Amino acid sequence: MHRQPALPLVVAAGVLAAALLGLGACTRREPARQYPLRGQIIAIGTSPVVGGTEITMKHEDIPGFMPAMTMAYFLKKGERTDGIGPGDLVTATLVVQGASLEIQDLRKTGRAPMPADARPIRIMDVMAPGDVVPDDPLVDQTGAERRFSSWRGHALAVTFVYTRCPVPDFCPLMDRRFAELQRAVQGDAALRGGVHLVSISFDPRHDTPEAIKAHAKARGADPQIWSYLTGEPTVIDHVTSRFGVSVIEEHDATGTITHNLRTAVIDPKGRLVKIYDSNEWTADALLADLRDARHR
Repeated sequence: MHRQPALPLVVAAGVLAAALLGLGACTRREPARQYPLRGQIIAIGTSPVVGGTEITMKHEDIPGFMPAMTMAYFLKKGERTDGIGPGDLVTATLVVQGASLEIQDLRKTGRAPMPADARPIRIMDVMAPGDVVPDDPLVDQTGAERRFSSWRGHALAVTFVYTRCPVPDFCPLMDRRFAELQRAVQGDAALRGGVHLVSISFDPRHDTPEAIKAHAKARGADPQIWSYLTGEPTVIDHVTSRFGVSVIEEHDATGTITHNLRTAVIDPKGRLVKIYDSNEWTADALLADLRDARHR
């Protein structure tokens, strides 16, 4: 069964990190706060997006700041992880400054069996309004390579779906709303040729070019107006991270994916205008955003 967009705390670190990043985007720089941190290392790796060392830790409550959860943090520059690895029990100091969360003074205190559900968590490098969107190579329902730069000069509406999604008010609702947007664009001479709709699958292992071709055809997507895109898993991971899309594969018999909803507006110069963070937007509201974006 598909789950709701509010993820359990123990697996919601990507969403929480994105929210914290967003909160800090328009605020003045605050004094650093420090909190004692105690937990178990789940994974240590390098961020594929922004570099730096990422540490996934299952930690205890941080009084006055955060409940117990599994969370990914950056290691403060200059700090080292020598002799520390997955399964180790550690203490550390969490340094919070605005949207930045880093750990320092990492010390091993023991070792324990890894939790059965242990897995690395990715830190997302979410864009802010005005940022240029990524230009990774993707593939549309016709088999053609597409990048966001393919539509320079167009205002874009971009949403994220997977074709097997079973919940009516998740991906199928995004499809219905984009079908409504397509009809509006087709019927408005001022928008035809100046607006494009993009649906990106975050399930590239199943949503191959052939799968999205069939899905797009079934929904009446005109590739001149509405493109479905897929791509290599590493590319999809990068694109979804930049837009703040959190994806957790459940590995059950039905291939369920727990995910949030993100729908973005991009201006003709390839800059992010805004992101809707739920299904609570209407086709009329998004059309108004696209009209405004065309004149930026």
